[in-house]
Amino acid sequence: MATVKPITMESDTFAAMKLDITTTLNRLLKNMQEYGSDKAALTLKLTVTLEDHELDNGEQGTVPKFEHKVTSTVQIKDEAEGELAGQYVLEDDGNGGHVLKPLSQQMEMFEEPV
Repeated sequence: MATVKPITMESDTFAAMKLDITTTLNRLLKNMQEYGSDKAALTLKLTVTLEDHELDNGEQGTVPKFEHKVTSTVQIKDEAEGELAGQYVLEDDGNGGHVLKPLSQQMEMFEEPV
């Protein structure tokens, strides 16, 4: 005879789901430490489906199906900034493109652009 399973988070009914949450949470924390992240999210999606079935005794009964999916997202922000401004003058290169020349450089009267 099968054991009656209470539908509570404290019972072993959702033991597999709780194990997946624990495993995912530990991986999430490890990834946060490894990648220097200070923010993350763990999401649990529980889908419940009810179906009518004929039981062994010929009566109808409702049979639930519980499907879970646990996901984690670690927010990692990686950025680099820089600037190139004010040190160069923009000039036509004579070939349909452009070049940057140092602002302080004096050009010879007949110098061809680079």
